[in-house]
Amino acid sequence: MFDYLIKKIKNYFSTPDEARLIVYGDVHGCLNELKNLREKVQPNENDIEVCVGDIITKGYDPIGVIDYLMENNIKSVLGNHEDKILRYLEHEKSKKKNPMTLDDDEEKNVKNLKKRHLKYLKSLPVFFRHNDITIVHGGLKNHTRLDKLSKHSIQKVLRLRYVDENGDFVEKGKENKKSLFWAEVYDGNEGFVIHGHRWSKTVTIHPHAIGIDTGCVYGNYLTAIVIRDKHDYRIVQQEGYKN
Repeated sequence: MFDYLIKKIKNYFSTPDEARLIVYGDVHGCLNELKNLREKVQPNENDIEVCVGDIITKGYDPIGVIDYLMENNIKSVLGNHEDKILRYLEHEKSKKKNPMTLDDDEEKNVKNLKKRHLKYLKSLPVFFRHNDITIVHGGLKNHTRLDKLSKHSIQKVLRLRYVDENGDFVEKGKENKKSLFWAEVYDGNEGFVIHGHRWSKTVTIHPHAIGIDTGCVYGNYLTAIVIRDKHDYRIVQQEGYKN
């Protein structure tokens, strides 16, 4: 399977010889699994480590994950779960009734967030570029331009799963037989994309994208892709959380 990936994306990979780009899938509060995965990856001080977002909620230690990322200088892009928490807290500052609601798990996350955690979450970018590789949480439509994102289009980047026959965003729950997973038709205009969001039991490979959310919080795997250069990369996995 991964031989196919090499053939399709080798021209996108170009990193300094002394550094690797290491990208982790959706962690969702699974701290021990992230630690164990990093033990397998063995990052060094020159490596660039990035998460694809959704580092919090659902799992058993989301606050511990944030602290761990901060302590180890691990970057992350913004996921839809972080975005929801941040937007909820912004609404809470208003005297008007908050139009957003949280489930019990999300409320627990909010209750345990300290100022340092909020500062970290607020610093998360919507996308991260490294040479010709782009990391986003959800996905990209072919006509999306990352340097010209509106607030509305940011929400789509965070939440994109499917597009219609015209390449437009399809809301979750409104998919039909004509809907296509965005990466199936993505043309690579914003580089080769590494993403999370839609979890799968295996890494999902497309001509211009790879999905590495393999459902750690659901007991499957936490996945990392480790890239040194276009001829040297590997997939590393850690067994997921067993409730």
